[in-house]
Amino acid sequence: MSKSSPDRNPNPRSPGIGLLILSLIFRLLLLVVASGFSWVLGMAIAFQYPSNSQEIPIAEKLLRGAKGMVYKAKRLPQSSSLSREYIPETATPQVELTQAEKEEIQAELKQLQTQLNTLIEETTNLENKLGLNLPTRNLEARLELIAQQLTRSVSVRDSKEINQLFQPVFTESTMMVTLPSDILFESDSNTISSEGRVILDNLISELKTYPGVTIGVYGHTDNQDEVKLNRELSFLRAEAVAEYLSKNLGQRYRLLAIGYGESRPIAKNDSQTNQQRNRRIELKIHPGRVW
Repeated sequence: MSKSSPDRNPNPRSPGIGLLILSLIFRLLLLVVASGFSWVLGMAIAFQYPSNSQEIPIAEKLLRGAKGMVYKAKRLPQSSSLSREYIPETATPQVELTQAEKEEIQAELKQLQTQLNTLIEETTNLENKLGLNLPTRNLEARLELIAQQLTRSVSVRDSKEINQLFQPVFTESTMMVTLPSDILFESDSNTISSEGRVILDNLISELKTYPGVTIGVYGHTDNQDEVKLNRELSFLRAEAVAEYLSKNLGQRYRLLAIGYGESRPIAKNDSQTNQQRNRRIELKIHPGRVW
């Protein structure tokens, strides 16, 4: 039997690989030392001989460009729903003021502010009396709403009183009714007022029970103006009432408008009460034709 030979390493480490690694390490150290020496030398030269050029160095340009790309990549898109910050407007005086003028304006401003506060308090008191609650509205709108509320309340109350005091009634013995012009019309005009329309609407409901009749509308005034002007005003008022009745009654009625002016008073024009009585519109039902 032959003796077995001892085990041997079939792949012994080659000494060339170790030399290659040592060479690479040496070169890397040499590069680091050379770079450091170059940087120190460059800083010394730049400090000793600074450049006068305003142009940004290439290295800095590259560095800034890289930072800008990183910022754009990381920046989030702005949302269009974000509200912009409110910047209050400022007024610049266009004139130069003396100290005395400034003090005078400041005093007037303080007085206006005091008046405004008083007006706001009084407006709030009026709203409380009317049962209104408008704290979020501006002052002008609040005053306008108060005025509308008062007008509406007065109109409703006056309409009820007019219906009670001046409700016209036609009977066989009384085919004419007298209505005061001061209530039927706006002041010194031939425009029918809201109260006048209430009266005429009540009158129309009764006139519909007399189909086919002729309705005479006669206007009268006091003697406080020229005769010609009084006659013209009385006719215009009578005509306005006739047109209102015709529009609401239809074609089954005939209407006649006459203006007598101050020629047929029912009282002497010696007092305001009598003058008011003479300013009137008379409505008369004629069973047949009058022309």
